Amino acid sequence: MTNPDIPQSNGETGFHLQGTPQPGREADLRARAPVELLASQFVAELREGHRPSVQTYAKRYPLHADVILESFPVLYMLEQARLQNEAQTIRRSMPQQFPFTRIGNCELLCELGRGGMGIVFQGRNTHSGHIVAVKILPWRVSMVPDWQDRFREEARIAAELRHRHIVPVYHFGQEHGYCYYTMQFINGVSLDQIISRLCVTDGIVYQDEIAREQKKRPDGFCAEDQLASVPPTEASASSDGARLTRFSWKAFAQIAMQVCDALRYAHLQQVLHNDIKPGNILVDAKGQVWLTDFGLSGSVRSCDSKNQAKDLHGTLRYMAPERFVGRHDVRSDIYSLGLTLYEMLAMQPAFEAVTEAELIRKVQHNSPVRPSRLQRQVPKPLETIVLNCIAKNPAERYQAVESLYSDLLLFGRGQRVTSTRRNKLAALWSDWASGEKRRQ
Repeated sequence: MTNPDIPQSNGETGFHLQGTPQPGREADLRARAPVELLASQFVAELREGHRPSVQTYAKRYPLHADVILESFPVLYMLEQARLQNEAQTIRRSMPQQFPFTRIGNCELLCELGRGGMGIVFQGRNTHSGHIVAVKILPWRVSMVPDWQDRFREEARIAAELRHRHIVPVYHFGQEHGYCYYTMQFINGVSLDQIISRLCVTDGIVYQDEIAREQKKRPDGFCAEDQLASVPPTEASASSDGARLTRFSWKAFAQIAMQVCDALRYAHLQQVLHNDIKPGNILVDAKGQVWLTDFGLSGSVRSCDSKNQAKDLHGTLRYMAPERFVGRHDVRSDIYSLGLTLYEMLAMQPAFEAVTEAELIRKVQHNSPVRPSRLQRQVPKPLETIVLNCIAKNPAERYQAVESLYSDLLLFGRGQRVTSTRRNKLAALWSDWASGEKRRQ
């Protein structure tokens, strides 16, 4: 049976080592190629953006098959770790200040936050006077040409996604040697901030938390009345949409449903988000959810060579296990959303670790503590939904966002959740069927 943790390919690698017999000759002659040469060739293909198959290498050089099957997946992960370290080195060089206060048609008012692919500012469109968010790639284009391409692709993908739960992008441009794009400014708080507050207080009102966060903003932040999602009197009412406690199970499900709605639309547009986490989910005063930051998005259709170099980029804590070996599909987004919902229920992350290596090991091999063991009041059906999302084996998860949405809707209505945890036999059958489909 094909190992799901090994990069696969439908055909031969297409390479030929100099000084070794041509394909088509006796297998024992082909197998004489030193395994060190094979390893060098494997890594070279990875760095060229290809997806060499470990299984094909093992089949083509049977005398070294055992070593290849054992060591080449490690080479793959080391190469991904190298790319991750290079990216982190670049990110540590983010400038503290820019040599300009205006870019494009926008006056920069204040910095809102920093992420892996850019710095976000609150800005004012000097033509219309509207308040917007401005994301800037914080290195000159000449320094990071590859990142410029990724940043432009992020803007293009996000601009094409028009949905009530996805932050819309308005314009992409380049000025002063920097790339930037503008998007709608959401007057809200991130889900990670909400979770942190619920850990120290009995309940929150969204509008109050938005006001609390605004007080922490630096000088220049614009908190005009026109930015408020609803009038303060309405937002302060103790309604299901405006107030949240640590036991608001149906409200948590409603938040997850809104993210599902956004993901369902993105997946239909053949776009994976690849970085679902509480920090990329905003909630406004009405309780409306906004999904943001498509900087690591990729194609639903395949993990093509363009996405190869960024497969391991993202937030390790919320990555699906298969991401660490370069595989992802819609079930990877479902996994990350499941971990986000887990955090809302348990009021703590599913995985804690001191080092990145320890965190990766836990994500790949450990199962998190059931939410009900951390919060006894967690409803069993909601816990089942979470466990269906975060199974290690993608075949044991919801296979599409629609199925997850359906169960969350049933839970919210107080009806019986239809899905149950899948057994190992069903997972093995699904793996076999998927392998047969790929070979056809």
